[in-house]
Amino acid sequence: MKIAIIGTGNVAYHLIRKFSESESIVLYVLGRNKDSLLGLQQEFPNLRLLSGYSLEHIHVDLILICVKDDSLNAVFHQYRFPNYAVVAHTSGSQFLEQPSHHPFNGVFYPLQSFSKQIPLNWSKTPMLLEAASENAYKILEKAASLLGAPTFEVNQQQRFRIHMAAVITSNFINHLIGKAEELLQKDQIDYHILQPLIEETIRKAFISHPSEVQTGPAIRQDETILNKHLIALENDEALQKIYTDMTKSIQKTGNLDS
Repeated sequence: MKIAIIGTGNVAYHLIRKFSESESIVLYVLGRNKDSLLGLQQEFPNLRLLSGYSLEHIHVDLILICVKDDSLNAVFHQYRFPNYAVVAHTSGSQFLEQPSHHPFNGVFYPLQSFSKQIPLNWSKTPMLLEAASENAYKILEKAASLLGAPTFEVNQQQRFRIHMAAVITSNFINHLIGKAEELLQKDQIDYHILQPLIEETIRKAFISHPSEVQTGPAIRQDETILNKHLIALENDEALQKIYTDMTKSIQKTGNLDS
């Protein structure tokens, strides 16, 4: 299978890393950052770098566009794509559209958080697929199988909602952990003390249901503790507001479930 990847960011890096392990894949990469391209070639010697904006001469089966959402339109206007190739982006929020000069006929969205320095387990990374034709879907499905990723066929609306839910459960939670770390640092406490609690909270949410395992002063309507915490946060208005808003949300959800 011949695959071309446009982009050199976190998603592109992990796709290149995994695809490079397969002897059945011929892998090409294009990107604006020459230093990043050279770095990738040094790390993955079998990787083939392409220059210019045309992919019409390499006869690939699949072109994966791994760029930021606001760069997708620029990519489609800059590059010349072969009519026979499946062209897919890796965005969770962009709809499957058709630019005038080439059918944008696939979505290859890995439901995961990507950091270059953190190894990725593709077998635990759901791959959400969307395609404009049966043939395009089969090619996307084959690429996902070469990653070892489980596949799920979704439509635009489903993928968009999943992406919103992913932002809440990944980006927001990570941000809250960061705010908790800042809070503990004020008394020289290592935030890793929270790790068992965080892991148990996530575990229980999936073996039961989040609303059934909600604990803490908010769900108990313990105003004494809540007020103590809010007073302690008076010098951090941003965190105090987060605390207040989350408390109200927990209590509202609890009232609906009761």
